[in-house]
Amino acid sequence: MKFKQIINSIMAVILASVVVPVGALVNYEAGVRQVNGIAVLQDASDAHAYYYLPQVPRIAIGKAGNPEISLVKFIDPAGETSGGMLHMLVTFSLPDDEQLALAEALKKDDSKARLIGPVPLKEDEDGSFQIISATLADGKMANALISSGRAPLSPGSKAAVAASLSPHGATLLWESLNRPTSDVSVAVSAYYEASLPSFEARITADVSTVYEHFSKLKNVQEGYSRKQIRNISDELVRTGAIKIELLERLPEDTGNKAMQSLVDLVSAKLTETIFDQKTGFTAIPEKEVAVEQGQVKGRQKKGWLAQLFTSSGNQKYYSDNQYVMKERSDINRANFNIQLNRRSVVKVPVATAGNLSGLYELYRENESMFRVVNLADPAFQKRDVFFRIDGDFSQAFEQNMNFAAVSIRKSYQKHEVATGELIFAREDVRDGRFSKSWPYARLGEAGSDWLDYEYKVKWSIKGDKTIRQPANENEWLSTSAPITTIAPPLTRLDLEVDADRYIFEESNIRSASLEFKYPVFGTSKTTNAVLRATDAESLNRFVIFHDRKADLQYRIKWYKRTGESVTGEWQNLDGTYLVLIPPAP
Repeated sequence: MKFKQIINSIMAVILASVVVPVGALVNYEAGVRQVNGIAVLQDASDAHAYYYLPQVPRIAIGKAGNPEISLVKFIDPAGETSGGMLHMLVTFSLPDDEQLALAEALKKDDSKARLIGPVPLKEDEDGSFQIISATLADGKMANALISSGRAPLSPGSKAAVAASLSPHGATLLWESLNRPTSDVSVAVSAYYEASLPSFEARITADVSTVYEHFSKLKNVQEGYSRKQIRNISDELVRTGAIKIELLERLPEDTGNKAMQSLVDLVSAKLTETIFDQKTGFTAIPEKEVAVEQGQVKGRQKKGWLAQLFTSSGNQKYYSDNQYVMKERSDINRANFNIQLNRRSVVKVPVATAGNLSGLYELYRENESMFRVVNLADPAFQKRDVFFRIDGDFSQAFEQNMNFAAVSIRKSYQKHEVATGELIFAREDVRDGRFSKSWPYARLGEAGSDWLDYEYKVKWSIKGDKTIRQPANENEWLSTSAPITTIAPPLTRLDLEVDADRYIFEESNIRSASLEFKYPVFGTSKTTNAVLRATDAESLNRFVIFHDRKADLQYRIKWYKRTGESVTGEWQNLDGTYLVLIPPAP
């Protein structure tokens, strides 16, 4: 049982020391086979499992069976090319029919052969996906080239390529796709991991542990005091040998160092586990206790009363003559073998490129792939509609609003509804950005109806309150205006207050406090203004924003030079001009 535990401990160390690569590995020594013109590689752990390596990247095939590429050339009203647009999806795999044919061809040589799928590829650090094209690389013929930047290495993945073309670029690319070799190629740079033997190691151990114990006791009791006799002999013989054989397969320094480190680790663990005298296989067994007087059977003992008066001294008796001998031998022997086999993982580079050629000749009638668009067509007309905050309410926006949100929608007869939203924050109004636009397309709508659209406004008021226009959030406002001005549901009052300062002097008035009371979004608010006799101007102007159709009130509190004050009654404010006359002295 002890030996089995030691072996389990050693194997745990070995398994923890060997790094097993994640993912499938290709058998490098088996080489690359060509089947149906396709490279096939054998799995490193299963001789009947195979992977295929695609030849070149190609245009992905959609569900309808057509290549996923779209080239649009724009024609202006004069009939000249005015630009174009390219979009395509690229894949690096075999179509299903070619995979089936490849699997059948493999079974001709190996009836148990299985086609697992494409070789697991990994991206190269130097760039795994590249578009090679004089047209697309020219900044004058291609205004912008956008690609996903990552090669479609995993099964079923695709890489996207999109480009905006100038008039010359659209023409050249259109023509080149009709040639045996086009101006556009796609390059993939990657690598796959292959396995090959690096070293083999064999560790053997022959261990034995011998334990011997002998002890005897002769007890003769013939009329004299008992005398204890002991003679103990213990011998321990321990021998062991460890032998390590190393078989190298590769002269690589890195592989040798890694292998040597592993062997050193296992050797150290073996030595510690086998020769540890406390816990190892060769630990000294628990020693046998020698024969003692207490082990002699049938000897006479003093009774408790005799011990009380004569203590525990020798007791004379003539009861027995005994001879006792104890002998024990333990021998542990063990032989075991450990085979180590480590494999190296190498990176095998893959660099290939595929050309997009002859597509126009095959699919020229497919408008989803190749299309000429006349920009004079109503389907391509666009319109920008503008919304602006009423400048008269900019001050109210700063004082009372958080933001205003304009929701817009455009309905079509044959297309989905287009929607959008514009946000006017308090910071926009503060910085003078009163106007914002939203674009929508005509999409072939006939007549002037395409100018119609709908909108609604939501005002966020300070104090966590919301005002909607229209009040019902499911209703919309219709208009066809190119510019729509929005304002909060308030009324602006521009008030002029006239108070002759000479009358203040004559009436012994030092100052007057003018107080206004009015509702804003249903909340009552007050505003105060102080008029002094020393003011240079007698005419004062005030701007008050209040709820529509609401009554405004005001009152005046007069302060005399003597320190007395007179407060007037609240009065309705009916006009935009107010004359203040102080009370008589």
